[in-house]
Amino acid sequence: MVRRIVAFVVAAVVMVVLGSLAHSLFVQEAWSQAAAQIEGTDPVAIPMADRVNWITHDLISMESIQPAYGEITTIALLVAFLVAGLVARFVGLRTVVFAVAGAVAIFVMFTALKMSLGTVGIFGARGTMGLAAQMAAGLVAGLVFAALTPPRTS
Repeated sequence: MVRRIVAFVVAAVVMVVLGSLAHSLFVQEAWSQAAAQIEGTDPVAIPMADRVNWITHDLISMESIQPAYGEITTIALLVAFLVAGLVARFVGLRTVVFAVAGAVAIFVMFTALKMSLGTVGIFGARGTMGLAAQMAAGLVAGLVFAALTPPRTS
């Protein structure tokens, strides 16, 4: 049981870190495009040091200023992984089931936010590619959880 709890915490941290990274990169791209539009030039290059600072700032602020991202994604993953555990017992393919569960959990979470609030809540998840990036983070979190919790052998 302790191993599963630790694995879940690790998977949730992976989700938050990768989700925050995806958010930052999409926001940086949007900023670059907007700056280019204002200046009437090609997209503005963002120096690597600024990108890293931006990513670090977003990671810290998403968890300290706006902790709801981590809380909501963790709850979504918890529900999805509980269901995935039951499904995996019947169909096998444990790794695939948890990976799909992680991606679907994030899709459902952002869809529910959009339906109830009118927005997905974070800029980096707007649009098809942003949502896909967030779902990819959920998929990786599912893979991590599956890898850290091998099935019981009797």
